[in-house]
Amino acid sequence: MENKILKKAKEFYFMAVAVMMYYFHNEYIDIGLHVTFRHAFALVLFGSATLLFLYKPNIARGITAFSDALVYSLPLLVTTTVSLFIWFMETVDTGVISRGLSSSFIYSNMLSFALGAGALLYIFGSRGIWYNLIAILIANILMILTVIANNGIVSFFSEFITLIVTFAGVTGDVIVQAEIHELAFCLGAYLIYMLYKPKKDLVYFILLALSTFCFLAAFKRIAIIAIVISLLFGYILKFIAHYSKKTASRLIIILSVIVILLLIGYIALIKLDAFELLEKAGINTSGRVEIYNAVDKFYEFSPDFLGNGIGFLTYQLNTFMNVGVASVHNDFLQHFIDLGFFGYIIWLASMTITRVCYFGRRGNVDNAVITFILTLYLIIVSTTDNTMNYPLLTGVLAILMMGGSFDDNVRHKENKMFGYISKENRTGEGDSLL
Repeated sequence: MENKILKKAKEFYFMAVAVMMYYFHNEYIDIGLHVTFRHAFALVLFGSATLLFLYKPNIARGITAFSDALVYSLPLLVTTTVSLFIWFMETVDTGVISRGLSSSFIYSNMLSFALGAGALLYIFGSRGIWYNLIAILIANILMILTVIANNGIVSFFSEFITLIVTFAGVTGDVIVQAEIHELAFCLGAYLIYMLYKPKKDLVYFILLALSTFCFLAAFKRIAIIAIVISLLFGYILKFIAHYSKKTASRLIIILSVIVILLLIGYIALIKLDAFELLEKAGINTSGRVEIYNAVDKFYEFSPDFLGNGIGFLTYQLNTFMNVGVASVHNDFLQHFIDLGFFGYIIWLASMTITRVCYFGRRGNVDNAVITFILTLYLIIVSTTDNTMNYPLLTGVLAILMMGGSFDDNVRHKENKMFGYISKENRTGEGDSLL
């Protein structure tokens, strides 16, 4: 049996790295390219877990974690493959290709953070879900305590109450310093998971309370809307699954297809100047009409539209266009312009149907529901923000989708490979709390 002191030291090390990954979310290393600390720490998690695997391999657990991370990261493979095809067809120069690939693999590498999530699951099993949440909370609370130390506890909580009461209509100078949007979106995903799968445990209620407090301190209205809608679908699907898992499973696939169709229609509405009509109707679109009009020349809503390759629109906005923003704040329009009509559809399918089917495999309808509602959450918040470019949120969604049935999947894999289940893997208790 592994020495208890060494085991605790190992767990402390991985927790410390995870905390730093969430705490240093803006800092970067300049090595000719700007590599963010969070990206580096995600790779440290994966590299450290790989070394432990080589030293004392748990083959079934390692294969499960790695394969889950790869499947979760399929959208990255889609964007890369489709972009390479576009660049080949249009015979672009190597500078364009290098710029596009660096945007996917250096600045917001989905695979790195999925592998980081897999590393935590490899070390902790499904309990890695909760260790990861604790790391987020430690980082976020440290940031909030710094704001309180600099401005006073009375000022902070006075503005915090005002923020809640006015539904973010009034944001003070102090509370705005605690608006760590990326961590807020991460905690929003956790709130969905925790409220969908409630537990009768004191630790659970403490984590839920702290998560809610940190989430509200940043207060993203779109995230609150997304949480409500996602949980509504989750509870309905859970109710249906209680009586017929087959019906619920089929309904999840149908809903995933509907989501894809709606997101295709969403691009059509933008092209038809729907947001301009909203402005004329007196609805404030926060300047999106001007942005969408500025990028209108870069795409056509047609099956003939091939696309421009990943990173194209970001480069145009940052280099040639004077629209006052570095992105369109709409991940779907950006991916449509970059990937083209059919590339966009393949990308949507890799993010929805593929994940739902894979993480809900072998009749695990509950995990299919979780995967679907977390995907729905991501889609809703991404309609107004560039949330899909938030790598920390990528890692959180990965660990929540991969983690719920991780221990069961490991046991299934080990039994299939070796015909038995080892003592180390028999002790997993699912996503039980610490």
